[in-house]
Amino acid sequence: MIDSQWLKRLHHLSRIAGRAGRASLVAPPRESRSRGASRVAGLRDYSPGDDYRQIDWVRCARHDELLSRTFEPAEDLHVYILLDCSPSMGLGSPAKFDLARQVAAALGYVALQDLARLSVAAFSERIVAQLPPIRHKARILRLLRFLRQLPLQGTRTDLKRTAEGFVGRYQRHGPVVVISDLYDQHGFQPGLEVLRHRGYEPRLVQIHAPGEARPDLLGDLELLDVEAQTVRQVTVTEWALRRYQDLFAEFQQSVRSYSAKHGLACVQVAGDAPEDEVLLRVLGGRARGSPTRV
Repeated sequence: MIDSQWLKRLHHLSRIAGRAGRASLVAPPRESRSRGASRVAGLRDYSPGDDYRQIDWVRCARHDELLSRTFEPAEDLHVYILLDCSPSMGLGSPAKFDLARQVAAALGYVALQDLARLSVAAFSERIVAQLPPIRHKARILRLLRFLRQLPLQGTRTDLKRTAEGFVGRYQRHGPVVVISDLYDQHGFQPGLEVLRHRGYEPRLVQIHAPGEARPDLLGDLELLDVEAQTVRQVTVTEWALRRYQDLFAEFQQSVRSYSAKHGLACVQVAGDAPEDEVLLRVLGGRARGSPTRV
């Protein structure tokens, strides 16, 4: 899924996305940029080679000596990825889960490149696996090993329970990228509301398989719900198929509408889209509240 050649291509794509001037999905929230600015910690004697812009000229005039300001480092940016590994993510060819892990690797690469502290939590009905905070691009192999070894697990998607567990474990605020198909029987909105109301800024990467949008089904069928593990015998007519497609389109629109209403970055991805196009969209992101589809 991910090898050295893939990383080289990812590096190239990230540079293209950066030159395009678009905000990344893992960029810090606007309000955190001012909070994270360096603060003056004190003064010390000027040394040759110090930046002249750091000289405190008012103190210099008062004490008749050159003094340079020292600064406290900016607060670390914490970036979080919530990765859906419920059984429904195994659908599609290639599986949605394979694409989701590639997206997580790409966003993690950019976050580490920007010296953020990156944490990844995999979830289904709750958080089922996590990668502790890592920093620096040299740690990318730890991220890739975690993603390679991560299996599909759990029974169903429960984003609200996952979000409640997440805010209890991670106390530092920052961008939270949710990578999922968002097939939550209780709705995806309650989980995102938990994140928003606790001071985190969720961003969405929603992945669906082409067969979920345009199923090639007609006649008497036996359908398996991969998360509930229940079987239903149904008769799919052309009317029922059109009705299903309308409902699916309404669901996709509800994700875009929610994102636009609350100013959240959102990228919707079809599993059969060209990989480079998907990664460029994800790495380049979109302005807050401007959902995009691939």
